[in-house]
Amino acid sequence: METVKAVRIGRALAEANLIIIGTSNGFDMAEGLNLFCADAHFRETYGDLAQTDGIGRILQGLASPDANVRRRWAERFHQKEYLEYEPSPLMNGLRHLTEHADTFVITCNINGHFARAGFNVNRVLETEGSIRSSIDERRLAHPDALAAAQLEELARLVQAHRNGRVAILELGVGLRNGVIKRMLAQIANACEHATYIVFNYSQAMAPDASCETILVDGDMAPAFEEVVRCRL
Repeated sequence: METVKAVRIGRALAEANLIIIGTSNGFDMAEGLNLFCADAHFRETYGDLAQTDGIGRILQGLASPDANVRRRWAERFHQKEYLEYEPSPLMNGLRHLTEHADTFVITCNINGHFARAGFNVNRVLETEGSIRSSIDERRLAHPDALAAAQLEELARLVQAHRNGRVAILELGVGLRNGVIKRMLAQIANACEHATYIVFNYSQAMAPDASCETILVDGDMAPAFEEVVRCRL
């Protein structure tokens, strides 16, 4: 990423009073967790279960039609991806760049990484549930009652900062994830001075919002490192 663009992003984040973070599977992949393929992490962490259950990727295990298989995979996923999770340089960089402001996270990822990394759990809306609160696959498919209170908090923050400086970070959200994209665009349109920043690999597209946009197409982790360096 060009230094000029990294400086622009760093400035937008530094000046923001409110930062909204939206993440999907692309963020997980940038941290090294891929639910969709049998990569080295899958083989090392789930290889024994994969062989026993005939499973070829993490998501297949978590969504197996066999309840016993689902339970085994959910328990292993909870242990390895939540309890044993250590924040990646990408996650640490994100904390460093946002900790000065009111921050709210909207994510469809179910691994609970933001809670483990120290983000305020009352401001982390996990739209598809979370392994941190349940290993019951039925609950993982539906956000718990906390979501209503979190949505109220999000609305309060947007209202409080709508005339201030707002930065929206869309991190690895695929084109098919309309829920998160629509929420972020609505927030951008509701705020007078919003900057919308997109990090994505081959899918960095401007949102349907009337605000300043900065698009970063490529590997998220090194791009974030460049932004952090420019902020030091």
